[in-house]
Amino acid sequence: MVLLLPRYIVIKSCNWVNPPDGYLSYIREGGEADGYLRFMEPQLTSPYAKFEVETSKTEGVVHIRSCQNNKYWQRTDLPTVPSGPWIAARSKEKEEDKSKEECTLFKFIPVDPAENTFRIMHVQSGSYVESYGMDNPKFDHGLFSFYTYFNAAPSYVFKYFDWGMSVILPKHVAFKGPNNKYLCLYSDSMPKFGADDIGEPGVGFEIVPANDGKIHIKSSETGKFLRNDWWIWADVTSSDTADTLFRPLKFNDQKIALISLSNNKFCQTFTADGYVNGLSATATSATDETVMEVEERVLRREIYEVKYDVGNSRVYGEAVMVVAQNCASNITEEPSALEVKFEYKETKTSSWKRDLSLKLGMKASVKFKVPLVLDGEVEVSSELQTGVEWGKEFENSIKQESLHKVIVPPMTKVTVNLVASKALCDVPFTYKQRDVLYDGSSVLREVKGGTYVGSNYHRTKFTIKQEKLPPAPDTEH
Repeated sequence: MVLLLPRYIVIKSCNWVNPPDGYLSYIREGGEADGYLRFMEPQLTSPYAKFEVETSKTEGVVHIRSCQNNKYWQRTDLPTVPSGPWIAARSKEKEEDKSKEECTLFKFIPVDPAENTFRIMHVQSGSYVESYGMDNPKFDHGLFSFYTYFNAAPSYVFKYFDWGMSVILPKHVAFKGPNNKYLCLYSDSMPKFGADDIGEPGVGFEIVPANDGKIHIKSSETGKFLRNDWWIWADVTSSDTADTLFRPLKFNDQKIALISLSNNKFCQTFTADGYVNGLSATATSATDETVMEVEERVLRREIYEVKYDVGNSRVYGEAVMVVAQNCASNITEEPSALEVKFEYKETKTSSWKRDLSLKLGMKASVKFKVPLVLDGEVEVSSELQTGVEWGKEFENSIKQESLHKVIVPPMTKVTVNLVASKALCDVPFTYKQRDVLYDGSSVLREVKGGTYVGSNYHRTKFTIKQEKLPPAPDTEH
């Protein structure tokens, strides 16, 4: 039976005997153990816990790529890590050849499809993957891959989470209800959809992520958490109970619904018992009354110190194409040096993405340098892009002209092609973000998990095709 996996996944160990602390990630200290996979990431929504499942030419097996260091899983020995072999995210390229030790193919074998649990086998070696406990905490709960059999131990069983179902919200938000009014906390500690101005003090809420992708919601004005007691109240200072846990469900790029985890019901706009347009966790499904528009409650934003992690970039999707063509003919009996003129359009695309699930239109003061693919490697150019909107693709086309000198043999026509390679690149980046809030305070933080995605032409060359011309007609007869 083949396990059908989502495109992006997060993995957790099911080892209840010796449970690890976090989700699967990798060591990233700039040393020889970099890429070593272990269960160490506390947050499910961390960009370092996100992996992409890539299909292979062989049915039923896949390649797994870290979305942050852009390396594929492979089975390898690491000099600084005892025992082994280990599974590490260290391969720059996919390897389909099952006869090579560098093979990056893995098979995910279902254990309980209803619970998304599975075992992992490295295809080339036939060895199973185990969450392995070690005395050294730096390497504890790595992915050991030695035995070609498995037993009933839970250390061989893992669980995946669909990254696409995780809704990552900004920290400072406001919620707008079906009546087009903002959710606002009034003096009775019950939030209601009654405010017209996003700047009103009671309108602000802070998103406090839980480790498993769920969220707590706190009033920015009072510091108290929302909780479910049929009505939603904001009257507790502790978030250690289930009635303060919510799961966002995405409707579109601006709207969500909230599910209370204490009774698994949707929060909806509700009027009863003298309360008008309050919030009540009583809906059994998503309806119009459960939909809330999310807005970032930030007055002004500045982004600076953008740092590209070129060492963990990747170049892919390379295609060779003819971008321009011209011809020249030599109708003399002697070789001739001719100039061939080319006119063509050079197009490149750029987009900057971040790991937030919604597109909320919050613009920032920022200038981004643009990474480019040059000779198969990524370099950061001096070109600046302004007016960047997260996730929006910018296309820049420049009309180019060039001359190419070619020696044309006698009585020959040459066709000259200008050939270029076009490639995509993904480049991780971090940046610092300074937000000015509606109460006049400012918040500074370093943001990780950004990805630049771009494409451009590189590696241009000329190709020449010769064609003999027929002899000139004899005009003397």
